[in-house]
Amino acid sequence: MIATESHERVSVFGIDIDRVTLSSAAARLADWVEAGDRRCRYVVTPNLDHVLLYQESAALRQAYAAASLVVADGWPLVTASRMSRTPLPERVAGSDLVPGLFSEIERRKTTRSVFLLGAAPGVGVSAADAIHRRWSNVEVVGTYSPPLGFEKDEVETQRIIALINECSPD
Repeated sequence: MIATESHERVSVFGIDIDRVTLSSAAARLADWVEAGDRRCRYVVTPNLDHVLLYQESAALRQAYAAASLVVADGWPLVTASRMSRTPLPERVAGSDLVPGLFSEIERRKTTRSVFLLGAAPGVGVSAADAIHRRWSNVEVVGTYSPPLGFEKDEVETQRIIALINECSPD
């Protein structure tokens, strides 16, 4: 069953942040996977460092505006939101969101595949082993540790996209 999607946001230091809990954010991500529409969606996880960069960078503001989900990764943002009439319910750390998604997939008794991108060489393989031990219904279909600065290298970026598409994760 697909949960009702809410787009209620609160502005904190100029950043519009979704009013979600960890469990509702994980459920939203799982809904997107279940929908199977393959739309490109992304989540941003602002913290206090992002707030400073956001004020100075038009590109970052554009990326935030186009994000499908914006969750408060930092407690200072949650605390500041409590001064408004619509405070954020809790901190939703990016590091908790992926395990939350995997637990939601498990709760729904579905099987899904993922691709792990990033970190130092070997970390993805170790993470894949840990994921398999904890969430047997989540299959890691690929891992890749790109070189530093890959996002500025168009050839490397296209190579990564091709690698992910070849593995066809959910």
